Amino acid sequence: MSGYYSTKDQQIVVKSDLDADRILVICTGGDDLFTKLLKHRAVLVTPSDELMKSADQRSLRILMNPLRLSFAPESFDIAICFFTFFYLPKYKAIFENVNQVLKRWGKLLIWDSIIPKKVGHKSFFAVPVLIDTGLEVIKNVYVTKWKFEQNPGLIKKVARESGFKLLKEESYDQIFHIEFSKVAEIKK
Repeated sequence: MSGYYSTKDQQIVVKSDLDADRILVICTGGDDLFTKLLKHRAVLVTPSDELMKSADQRSLRILMNPLRLSFAPESFDIAICFFTFFYLPKYKAIFENVNQVLKRWGKLLIWDSIIPKKVGHKSFFAVPVLIDTGLEVIKNVYVTKWKFEQNPGLIKKVARESGFKLLKEESYDQIFHIEFSKVAEIKK
């Protein structure tokens, strides 16, 4: 496909042994992995009917704009953004909304891809990913319009400005995994 630029296959490990009862999963594109892993503990928020239909039926699935989360303050112990920014690069708005609904000291877990500066006339950026869940290996391909650059430094900067503290960072070639803890409320 001439309009696509694809990275080589990326390999990551994702575990479902999260110690929390209420886990917010923000899914803005691709395939939802975490409702399948977390089942009844997951509360999936997505702006897409199709993504909601493909989520695990044991999870709570809500059609909602992730830029306007309407949950009570401090409703969740953990929030997960899996390729969320890849499809919806509204960093500040997402961090502010997650800050609102996450408990103090709650964790924000992010898996996403580095998106380099656009090359030539390619319109789409594709990332094939092999995801090892400990139970199976799932292959997904994430494709987005190539309109912006993205790197972990940008996400860490916006997170820090939005009341989050960096706990852990890992990189797997083009994919990065960052864990944050909510340490402060957003000042309005």
